[in-house]
Amino acid sequence: MMRIISIITLWLSAALAHTAQLHIGTAETTITPNRPVALEGYFGLRVSNGVSSPVMAQVLVLELLEEGKIEERSIMVSADLVHLPWEMLKAVRDRVGKTLPEIDTAKIFISTTHTHQAPVVMRDNFIIPDGVMTVESYIEFFAKQVSEAIVEACSNMRAGSMAWGLGDAEIGFNRRTAYLSGRGQMFGEMRTPDYKGPEGAVYRGIPVLFFFDSRGDPIATAINPWCPAQVAPGNRQISADFWHPVREQLKKEFGEALTVLCWSGAAGDQMPGPRIHEDAENRMLQLRGIDGWVEECARRIVTSVLDVYALVRDERKGDIVLQHRSDQIRLPGWKLSDDELAGIRVAHDGLVDDLKNHPDRANALARPISWRAQTLEVQENLRKSRDGCYPTEIHVLRIGDVAVCTNQFELFTEYGLRMVARSDALMTCVVQLAGPAYYLPTAEAISGGGYSAIPETCPVGPTGGQMLVDETVKRITKLFNDLEVSLPDEGQLIDGKPVGEGWLNLLESWDAWKGETEHWKITKDGILRGESRGGDYHFAWTKREDYRNFELHAVVKMTGPGANSGVGVRLQPKSAQEAPGYQFDMGLNYWGCLWEEGGVGMVHRFPQHHAENIVQHGGWNHWYILTRGHHLQGWLNGVKTIDVVHKDGPTEGAIGFELCHGSRHTILEVKALTIREH
Repeated sequence: MMRIISIITLWLSAALAHTAQLHIGTAETTITPNRPVALEGYFGLRVSNGVSSPVMAQVLVLELLEEGKIEERSIMVSADLVHLPWEMLKAVRDRVGKTLPEIDTAKIFISTTHTHQAPVVMRDNFIIPDGVMTVESYIEFFAKQVSEAIVEACSNMRAGSMAWGLGDAEIGFNRRTAYLSGRGQMFGEMRTPDYKGPEGAVYRGIPVLFFFDSRGDPIATAINPWCPAQVAPGNRQISADFWHPVREQLKKEFGEALTVLCWSGAAGDQMPGPRIHEDAENRMLQLRGIDGWVEECARRIVTSVLDVYALVRDERKGDIVLQHRSDQIRLPGWKLSDDELAGIRVAHDGLVDDLKNHPDRANALARPISWRAQTLEVQENLRKSRDGCYPTEIHVLRIGDVAVCTNQFELFTEYGLRMVARSDALMTCVVQLAGPAYYLPTAEAISGGGYSAIPETCPVGPTGGQMLVDETVKRITKLFNDLEVSLPDEGQLIDGKPVGEGWLNLLESWDAWKGETEHWKITKDGILRGESRGGDYHFAWTKREDYRNFELHAVVKMTGPGANSGVGVRLQPKSAQEAPGYQFDMGLNYWGCLWEEGGVGMVHRFPQHHAENIVQHGGWNHWYILTRGHHLQGWLNGVKTIDVVHKDGPTEGAIGFELCHGSRHTILEVKALTIREH
C-alpha cells in the first residue's frame, strides 16, 4: 500500500481511550494416569498397556487490568481427551472456586482434542476390570491436576501482549461419503460407480493466537485447525496423537515454557489424513522420510504456525479489548416418534437379555447398552421439558480483534463456516468439544443416514444447529458491535437544533456554496437539494475550504433507485466532478462507512447487516461527525459506526456532498447542516 493506515476500532465503551493492560498466566500439567486405564474412542474395551506420548492439559489465563483493577478474566484449558462430561467441568470449577473464591468459575472452559487414545471418562460405557483405574478415580485425578494448574497459572500472571494470524494447511478431510443414490456413510467406500463425493465442507484455515511476555518472547499459543486429533490407530497405547509432536516442535522453537492450547475447530465430519489421492499422499510421506500421518499432520500445523508467527510477531498489542460471555442456552432437541423410541428400547432390552444369557460378553455389550440407554434418557428429558429443548453451555470471547466461540458438540463443519461468515470479528476461532461430544449433523447428513447422523449420537438436529449458530453470532455481534445509542450529549438534536452555543448554520444561502446549479440548489425552506440521474460525479461544497477540527450535524434524506452519496469533510475540490477528501458514506452497502475519495478508498467499513437496523431508508437520517486532528468519529442515528485514526489523510478542507456517478438516480436532501469549530 502507498500509505500506511493506522485504524483503531473502538466499538465498545471499554475500548475508548482506555489504558487497560493485558496480563497473561500459563501452566501445563499431565493428565496421564499412573496405572492402566480403559481407553476411549471405540466400542470395544481397550485397556492401556503403555504410553506412546503423554496426554496433557494446557492452561491459559487472560486478565485485563485497568488502574490495578481486574476488569475481565478468562480461563481456557485444552485437554487431550475425547470429550468432557459436564461433571468433570463442574469438578474442576468447584476445586478452583474453593481455592480462589474471587474467580468467576463460569468463565472457565475446557475443550478437548478428541484423541482416541485417552482415558474413558463416561460412566457405564465399559465394565472396568480389576486393577484398572476406574472412571471415578480418573475424574478425581483429572480435576485435581487441572484445578491445580489453573491456580498455578493465576499465580504467575504478568503483563504481556498478543498477536494473531490466519494460517493454512490441509489437515482435515471430510470423512462422510455421499452417493448418487442419496445415501451417506462415514468412511464410505469411494471406488464405486455410485460415489458422488465428500458429503460436506472442508476448511483448511488455521487461526493462530500468540501471547507474549513483556520482553516480546512467546509464552503461549492457541492453534485452531478444523480437525480432531485421531490419527493414531485403536491400539492400547495412551497418546495425544498429532498434538504431541506439535507441542514438542514448538517448544523446541520457542522454549520449553511455551504453553500450546490445542483447539479443535468445527470438525464433526472431518478426519486427519487423506481420503482422496491416499496413495499419492502416502508416497509423499515416504519421500519426506516421515513415518505416518501423526508426524505429517504435526509438520503441516507447525509449518503454518511458524509462517504466521514470522508475519505477526511485530504486531503485538497489550492494550486490547478482553470480554468473556458464558451462557446456558437451550437448543431444539431431535425428538423421536413413539415408534422410533420403541425400536431403540427393543434394541436396548434385547442387548440386556443377551448380557444376562452371556455374561462372558459383558465388555462387548456394555457400550452398545449404555449408548442406547443414554439415548432413551435424552429423549425422556426432551419430552419432560417444557420446551422440548436440550440445554448446553457456550462461551463467546473477544480477545482484541479475535472472537473465540465454544460449543460442546462434534460440530459439522458447515455450522462453523456459518458462524465465521457472519462474525464481525476480523478472525473467529470456533472451538468444539467444550463438553460432551454428541454429533451435531447437517440436514444433508441426516438425509444420507449412517453413524454420526442418527438419533443415538445426536440429541440436537439441524434446527438446533442453526439456533446454535444464531445464538453464537448474536453474542459475537454484541461484543464487537454495540448498536445501542451512544450519542454524547453535545451530539444531541432537540427539536432539530444542536445543543449548546457556537453553532453555525451552513444552509442559509447558496452564496456560501459551489456546485453545478443544474444539479444543486437551496430551497426557500432552507433545504439543500441535489439530484442526478447518473453519469459523472456531482459535488457541492462550501466556498470556505479550511475547516479542520469541528463538530458537524447533518440531517439527510436520500431517495431514488440505487441512491448513493456521502457527507464530505475536509474536501479539497478540483472540480464539480473531483473532490478528494473524506466521505461519511450513505447508500446501499455503504451506510455508516468512511471513504477517502482520491486516497486509499475505504478507510473503515461498517457491517451492513447492522446498518439495516439503524438506517431509515427513504427517510431522514442524522449524522453527527467529530474531527480532531487525525481522529475521525461518526454517529449514524445515534450509533457510533466510525472511530478511526487515519494519519495520512487530509487535515482541512471544505464541507460538502456527493451525488454518485454511474447509472444511479440519486435525490439528496439536507434539511440541517450545522457546524461548531474547535
